[in-house]
Amino acid sequence: MPLDLDGLRSLDLTPRLGEGGRFVVMSDCHRGDGSGGDEFARNSLVYKCALAHYLEAGFTYVELGDAEELWENDSFDQIYITHTSVYDLLGRFHDPDPAKTRYIKVFGNHDEDWREDPGPLRDLFPGIEVHEAVTLGPFVLLHGHQCDPACTGLGARISRYLVRHLWSGLQRFGIGDPTRAAENPGRCDEIDAALHGAARRSGKIVVAGHTHRPVFANLSLTERRFLETGRATPGIRRKEGAEAVYFNAGSCVHPRSVTGIEIVFTGAAACRLTLVKWGPVAGAEVCTADGCRSYPLAVNRTPLEEIQIGDPATPSRPGNQ
Repeated sequence: MPLDLDGLRSLDLTPRLGEGGRFVVMSDCHRGDGSGGDEFARNSLVYKCALAHYLEAGFTYVELGDAEELWENDSFDQIYITHTSVYDLLGRFHDPDPAKTRYIKVFGNHDEDWREDPGPLRDLFPGIEVHEAVTLGPFVLLHGHQCDPACTGLGARISRYLVRHLWSGLQRFGIGDPTRAAENPGRCDEIDAALHGAARRSGKIVVAGHTHRPVFANLSLTERRFLETGRATPGIRRKEGAEAVYFNAGSCVHPRSVTGIEIVFTGAAACRLTLVKWGPVAGAEVCTADGCRSYPLAVNRTPLEEIQIGDPATPSRPGNQ
């Protein structure tokens, strides 16, 4: 059945909008227990550098599902023990007052436990709520598993059983988990198409996660490269152009990098979207209020794509920042 965006249980953040409103959306951290199956562990430092930047810059952080890996792990305690410094940083975004908090949490299929019982989280973030979706002016932000039959209903129960009792052990030996959309480009294509269709039917702009693949204005980075250069492998879909109704934040478990989408409101009905990548860069220059310095290795923010919503501008490719 096609996804009905109006049927989601959404938190409406529209009253917070206005000139200068800043939001950053990240998805699919899959924080684990520090073992060989913890895909987040290798990027934890990069992730913390990104969060520290957004905290200082006044952004509200929207965590778009699968933040905790609760399919592989039966206890949140070990995840917290392993990544205490991450939760301390997230705690600086949180405020017990829902109107003031800058930590907005959405559940995905791997952390859907929070839907029924967010109690363990409330020990760290008093009063926190976990939502199915977020409405932000013309945007609907959701994880996206609602379009994946393997990750909802009976399919989710079977996938969770296999992940916990089979694939989590094999993953420690380098064998990937085929139940994830991220491991199957064909499933990514199908989920992207379903989310794009839901956006067009509703007249909303969808920002999702789940597939681990960044999408900007309905184009993955490889699809955009094909449009620009004509070069692609046979399995890459050939699309005719960009359409600014569907975006995907990617994930925090890419090799050596995390991706996200920044949404900065520049007026009552206008905003700028930027797809960014955070990762280590050799010989980088870092500029702060105290000036610029060069470092042998630094974690840098790199804008990949940018578009203005509300103006007749078209997607552009900015340089590194």
